[in-house]
Amino acid sequence: MRDYVKNLFGIIFSIVFFQNLYGQVSEVKLKQLIKEIDRDNYTSAEQYSFLSPIVEDVSLVMLGESIHLTHEFPLVRIGMIKYLNENENYNIIAMEGGAADIWVAQDILFDSQKEEADFKKATSGFFFIWNTPEIQKLIEYQASSLGTSNPLYITAYDVQQGTGQGSKNTKVFEMLAERLSYYSKPPTDFDLEKWLDQISPITFHCMKYNSSDYHEAISAINILEEWIQTAAPKVKKQYPNIPHDVVLKSMPDNFRASLSLCETLGGFNLSRYKVVRDSLSYINTLDLIKSAPNNKIIIWAHLSHVYYDSYDNIIPEVGEWNDIAVGPTVGERLKKKLGSKVYTIIPFAESGKTILIYNDLNLDIGYGKITNDQSDFGKLFTQLSQKDFFLDLNSSNLSKEKNPRLFSKQLFLIEGMGELYLNFSSDMDGLIWIKKIGAPDWPRFKIILLSSLHYKKQLAVVLIVGLGWLVFSKVRKSRNNYSKNTDEVGQI
Repeated sequence: MRDYVKNLFGIIFSIVFFQNLYGQVSEVKLKQLIKEIDRDNYTSAEQYSFLSPIVEDVSLVMLGESIHLTHEFPLVRIGMIKYLNENENYNIIAMEGGAADIWVAQDILFDSQKEEADFKKATSGFFFIWNTPEIQKLIEYQASSLGTSNPLYITAYDVQQGTGQGSKNTKVFEMLAERLSYYSKPPTDFDLEKWLDQISPITFHCMKYNSSDYHEAISAINILEEWIQTAAPKVKKQYPNIPHDVVLKSMPDNFRASLSLCETLGGFNLSRYKVVRDSLSYINTLDLIKSAPNNKIIIWAHLSHVYYDSYDNIIPEVGEWNDIAVGPTVGERLKKKLGSKVYTIIPFAESGKTILIYNDLNLDIGYGKITNDQSDFGKLFTQLSQKDFFLDLNSSNLSKEKNPRLFSKQLFLIEGMGELYLNFSSDMDGLIWIKKIGAPDWPRFKIILLSSLHYKKQLAVVLIVGLGWLVFSKVRKSRNNYSKNTDEVGQI
């Protein structure tokens, strides 16, 4: 019996020993595949030279983000953009948002002195979450590239008009009409107020759209197309080295896609908004690749749009809107269509604190903590390096047998909005691991103000308790004064 127990313990020990040894060998091999990144100099292009063999036959590089608002994620992607622009002839970045918003912001930038205030103003064509000092560096780099043989141009692959921080809702159409008037007179009998009224329902997330608006919106888009046909040649003459005119000529189709979004949804419908939006943005992206110099573009978007969604995720949002379908995403559709011509890179954070988005409409934002180092995949990446790093998930040296956590279902918290399931090897092509993240370089009061959206209940409790204490203190003080005065009168 004693020998049996001894042999059993020996077998168990051997199994555990060889499992640990196998894991250590696999981990060592994985360490040999990572490319470390200098976190003190994210925007230095040279350190991303490992991208060249990866993108040799790639038409579309998609740069995602697993968290919208960080200091680190934009900077590391800007470094990659600089390398791809300067060495691999990628000249167009297409972002989430509206084609009109970004075109207007670009047109104003090109006509400016290209100073710091102009760079900051140019970010106003992006979502407010991308109006950060970090993303301003993207505009600064773009401006520096305009006089080179590889000028960088920024546009949108998306169909959401009126989403820029400085061009919200109908304002974007007013600004577009103003910019077009610098190049060409509007069509005969053009009535700005009437035109704005006709086209405005396709913005504001379709919240103001009714099916009765369809024909009026089509008429407004046709009028715009007529105006653009006369303006585009002059835009081309003004800016011959960038596709500013090409993007302008594609704008009517982009607006028709926005109208199709609203018509398909029948107005505002957040539960299906992302899916329909991505299906239309997919078509826009294919058209953009065809019209781009060298047929190459870079997409800048959130993970929920560009990853391949191998598990057909649903985001169970809290509150009024539930079960928001994520896929088929833009990335999933493009990967299926273009195959190896697409390469998607997504950065993840090991730990840190930043502003998290808890609602897809950005109505619920708050300062929070990231703890991916506690997850199963996080423990793997944490051990690989003390530095930030890149890992090519398409490497032939990776396999399901040797690296099971890269080839299996992993639970991931998508900011504060809900849970996603990822299979890294199936849902993306490259991964960036950032050891620690922080909030954008905004003033502290702005971070506190934004956080009040998420912590409003807690703040309300603090405010009520504080007011209650003030009232209680005042009443107690009044009573003490009354008692003191009464005592003095009695003594007299």
